[in-house]
Amino acid sequence: MVMVTKGNIAADGSIKETLKDVAVHEIMTKDVFILDVTSTTLEVAKAMDEQNIDSVIITKYGEATGIITERDMVCKVMVKDVIPHTVNAEEIMSSPILTVKPNTGVIKASEMMVKFHIRRLAVTNGKAIVGLVTDRDILTVSPGLNTILEDLIEINSEQDIVENIGIERGICQRCGSHVDDLIPVNGLILCEDCREEEDE
Repeated sequence: MVMVTKGNIAADGSIKETLKDVAVHEIMTKDVFILDVTSTTLEVAKAMDEQNIDSVIITKYGEATGIITERDMVCKVMVKDVIPHTVNAEEIMSSPILTVKPNTGVIKASEMMVKFHIRRLAVTNGKAIVGLVTDRDILTVSPGLNTILEDLIEINSEQDIVENIGIERGICQRCGSHVDDLIPVNGLILCEDCREEEDE
């Protein structure tokens, strides 16, 4: 694993060059807790407590379809005074959950987080969920994460890099299809068919 510091970033002059050989499978959390969309929010809360985790990946028909975080539990259940066992996971999960492959580079993962204002990406091998990579995991690669993210934001605004990022697998925000080759278009994550409709 490559360890990145402010010093070697400055010396190298390129974050991309420094991190180009680091893949998400090297830093991801492999012990991911998964529940079905039919699980109640009470079951989600119990899982978080028992497993000492802050997020649970939600699946539908065996494929990742969303994620529930501690913030979701607070904002969508506790604050609204919802009775946990009366609401299922599908009703409060954040969806779609964006996914990357194990060999996806840390730079691409970071760019996706910056672009879509998210802190977690599911790592999948085919349909199987093999891990979860978070902004905290990226900290293990670089003690200078703040510098990296600041530079990534600058890169995004100056060179418009992330406009061309393809999302390897996820759910189209227009038609709801679970497909490969999603692309951000006008603030939405769309499949090929919906992109064509958008262009018409």
